[in-house]
Amino acid sequence: MVALVAMVYGCVSNRYPRDAPQQTGPSIPPSAPDAETSKPDTEPLAARVARANPRISPSLARDVEYVLQQPSDHPKAAVLDFAAHSTTPRFHVVDRASCQVLQSLRVAHGHGSEGKRDDGYAEVFSNEHGSNASSLGLYQTAETYIGIYPGLSMRLDGLSPTNSNARARFIVIHEAWYMDPESWKGKKRGRPGRSDGCFVFSKADRDAVISHLQGGALIYASYEKS
Repeated sequence: MVALVAMVYGCVSNRYPRDAPQQTGPSIPPSAPDAETSKPDTEPLAARVARANPRISPSLARDVEYVLQQPSDHPKAAVLDFAAHSTTPRFHVVDRASCQVLQSLRVAHGHGSEGKRDDGYAEVFSNEHGSNASSLGLYQTAETYIGIYPGLSMRLDGLSPTNSNARARFIVIHEAWYMDPESWKGKKRGRPGRSDGCFVFSKADRDAVISHLQGGALIYASYEKS
């Protein structure tokens, strides 16, 4: 009998070790994941862009949608709308996660893109050496450096057939005095200067662009004439 009791207590001891918590109530199944948090995001990208930016034009919304469709590990991207006038903030920095346009800045186009009217609108685009024109297409930001322009500059690689010569043409992001509003607002021409094809900003805007986009961000330069 003693041996039998010892055997029974021994089994109990093995099943519930002394230091382990013992379950005294009914078994509670693990909670199911919250339906709202586990639901996949099936909203179309175009709808997300429109919801995040209710005031942008349909053409800009399409450009934002396009650049966000391109694979990238960078958290931000940008769209440059060359159809807009050079006095208009037409370089738009976009947050990839929220689809929201974070900042819009003025940028120059090449003097080879101005056309015969010389009115602040870009009309001609080229990938050719010596054209001094802006190029359309998808770019990726590359290394930064100190060059002949004041302060920091950032190289660009062209990823499209329409801008494949960007690096060889030295098409870069840099600053220039002629993009500062003090140099052109209220003056006879009343608009910023033009580049040799580079993406040229005021000093403050150049700093913002490099801060947002350095390290391999995508930039989509488009032209959709209304």
